[in-house]
Amino acid sequence: MSKTITLIILRADRELWDGGPARLRVTDMRSGLRVLKEAELQQGQSVIEVNLDLPFDAGQVYAVSVDADGHRAAWQLVKRRSFLREEGGTTIEMKSLIMRLMLVPNDPESFDLADGYEKLVQAGSPTVSGLNGWTSTAFGQLEDAARMAFLNIDAKLRDTRINGVSLLSYVQGVSHVSVDRLFLYVKPELKQLVDDSQDFAGAPGHGIPANTTVPLPGHPDSWKHNRFGAGNLQLSFSVDTLPLPNDAATRVYSVDADIDLERGLLHVAEWLDNKFIHPSRKTNQTLVYALLFSQGIIPHYTLSPVVG
Repeated sequence: MSKTITLIILRADRELWDGGPARLRVTDMRSGLRVLKEAELQQGQSVIEVNLDLPFDAGQVYAVSVDADGHRAAWQLVKRRSFLREEGGTTIEMKSLIMRLMLVPNDPESFDLADGYEKLVQAGSPTVSGLNGWTSTAFGQLEDAARMAFLNIDAKLRDTRINGVSLLSYVQGVSHVSVDRLFLYVKPELKQLVDDSQDFAGAPGHGIPANTTVPLPGHPDSWKHNRFGAGNLQLSFSVDTLPLPNDAATRVYSVDADIDLERGLLHVAEWLDNKFIHPSRKTNQTLVYALLFSQGIIPHYTLSPVVG
């Protein structure tokens, strides 16, 4: 079935792209990174219709990307799952979708990152509220990458649901913040819900994390959300529950939460490392921000569109 994508290109501040010429590319992730389609976009062109007369019936995955001088490429992976929608309890395969891709400068900045904490407080996020919420002082002491990770993952939890309920509602506090993940306390029932959900698939877990704010166990029981082609939430649970700090009568699981770039899928690692990501052991959070935006998820901060 032929598919059509209406592609909307935006700047890092979420406004329509008005910059220099950009280049569109569609790449087959299963056939040695074979380029299937290329097009030059005009100066300031922000909307383009992409016709994909390609098979989507045997696990095919395609990368749709746009790049411009001075910017990191904007991209998202597209597969058959991308065109499936739930309507009235029935799964319908759509012929088209709207995709929003964000072109972020090579060295982006955020001028309102420090305001993110107060926005979380105003939103009533359990990552910052209650006896085990992350404090304003501790948030201010984090490096920018860790603050971005905090805000990105909070937003992803907020907009990811199981049985119609936001995953954020299961969070009971935060134990540690890293530059690419959050360590959370969650209600015990979440583990079984994730295990039972068709929207999550089993994934490799993690050992005992080092140099954390408080001692934490390993997180070997892991599942990854499969809704999107890239930028999916991965939740890795401790084997056993533990008492919630400041409320020992309450039992919780420790969870390692991060947003995965699908680097283990097909040729994605090679594709990302060679063209789109500066080599790094850690997930770049501005790239995650752009991926979340393509999913309709907006964290509580903005990036500057200015090219340095």
